[in-house]
Amino acid sequence: MSSNLPPQAKAKYQEYLDAGALEERIKKLEEFLSLVPKHKATEKTVALNKSRLAKMKRELEHRRQKQKSIQKIVSPFSIKKEGIQVILISCFQTPGVGKTALLNYLTGAAEDKIGKFTALPEIGIYQYQKIRFQIVEMPSLMEGAADGVGNGKEILSQLRAADLLCICIDLSGNIEKQMNLLLTELSKADIRINIQPPSLTIEKTGANKIQVLYMTKKAKEIEKLGDLSEQIKDIVNENGIHNGIVKIYGKITLDDVIDVLTPSVVYKKVMILGTKGDLSHTQEIFDKLEKKYSDKFPIILGTSFQKETFPNDFGEIILKFLQKIRIYTMSGGIVAEQPLLMDKNPSIKDVALKVHRSFYNSFEHAIIIREGERQKRKKVGLNYILKDNDIVEIHIT
Repeated sequence: MSSNLPPQAKAKYQEYLDAGALEERIKKLEEFLSLVPKHKATEKTVALNKSRLAKMKRELEHRRQKQKSIQKIVSPFSIKKEGIQVILISCFQTPGVGKTALLNYLTGAAEDKIGKFTALPEIGIYQYQKIRFQIVEMPSLMEGAADGVGNGKEILSQLRAADLLCICIDLSGNIEKQMNLLLTELSKADIRINIQPPSLTIEKTGANKIQVLYMTKKAKEIEKLGDLSEQIKDIVNENGIHNGIVKIYGKITLDDVIDVLTPSVVYKKVMILGTKGDLSHTQEIFDKLEKKYSDKFPIILGTSFQKETFPNDFGEIILKFLQKIRIYTMSGGIVAEQPLLMDKNPSIKDVALKVHRSFYNSFEHAIIIREGERQKRKKVGLNYILKDNDIVEIHIT
C-alpha cells in the first residue's frame, strides 16, 4: 500500500478489508479507488486494486450467471441478431431524445410509438443495398445501470453483443451530463469505445513463474522496462496466474494488462447522433459536441427529422466505420443478389470457409471479377486478397 494516500482513502481501504459479502467488498474497493489521487507514486497501488476489483466482479458475475441458468430466465432485452445489429442508446436524464423517431425514420417500424415511453426494446429492419441492418431502440440507461439499476445489466449485456452502438444525444439538453452518464456506465460494464484491443497477450504455462517479453522495437521503446515488468508480474500474480508468458507488441499501460486479464472486456465501435437539430441554437450545441468528443468518436452526426436531415447513405457510413466489405458470390454465371459481409482485406480462403467448409476442403481455384481493373476476370488461389464489391466464383474438385 502506498504511503502517499489521504486519510479518507486509507480508512476506506480498511472498510474494504473488513467487509464480508462480495458485493460489499466490491463497493468499498470502488470507493477506495475513487479517493486515490492519480499520480506516479500511486500507479502501482491503483493497478493492483483495479486488478483485484476486476477479479471480484468476475466472481460475482459468475455467481449471477449460475443462478440465472438454474432459474432459466430469458431476458426480454436479449435480442437475436439479424444482419448487422445497431443499437440506439440514450441517457434517462433526457426523456424523449428521439430514438423512436430515428427507428421509425430508418425502418418504419414504430410510427405509433413515437413520443411514448418505451420500457422494452423496439426493433426494425433498415435495408441498404440488399444489406439488412437490425436497428434496436433500447430503453434509456440510468445512473447505476452497470450495477443493475433500471434493467441496466440486461441492457448492457445486449450492447456487448451488438455490432455498433449509436449514442443519441438531445442537442436541446445538457450534452456533457448525458455523455458523462453514458460513458461512465459503459466503462463500468467493461465496454471499451473506439479503441483497438491492447497489443499484448498472456499465456499460462506450467513453470518458470511470470516472464515478460517485449516482442517488437516499438515495445522496447517503452520507458523503464524493468519497473514495468515487475508491475506486470504483480498484476498477473494477483489474478491467480503464477506461471505464464506476457508478450508485449506495442505501447501499453497497466490498465491494458488488467483488461487482457478481464474476459468480460469488449471493444465496440460507437458513433454519436445529435438529435433535435431543428430547434434554435442547436447548431452551436452540435459544434460544441463535435469539438469536445471528436477525438474519441470519429463519427458524430447531427439529425433533424422535422427538416429530414439525415444521411441517405447511413448504411455505407456504418459499413466503412465497421470496416466491412461486400463480396458477391457467383455460381454458374449468376451473381447472388445479397453480398457476404466480410472484415476488411479478406482472402479467398475466408470466403470459402464462410460459405461452407467443404468449399475450402475441396478447393481447386477461384475466379474473381473486379470492375475497373485492366484484367477484369482473374484466376486466383486461396491466399488472394479481395476488395469491396469483388465477385467470386469458387471451383472445387
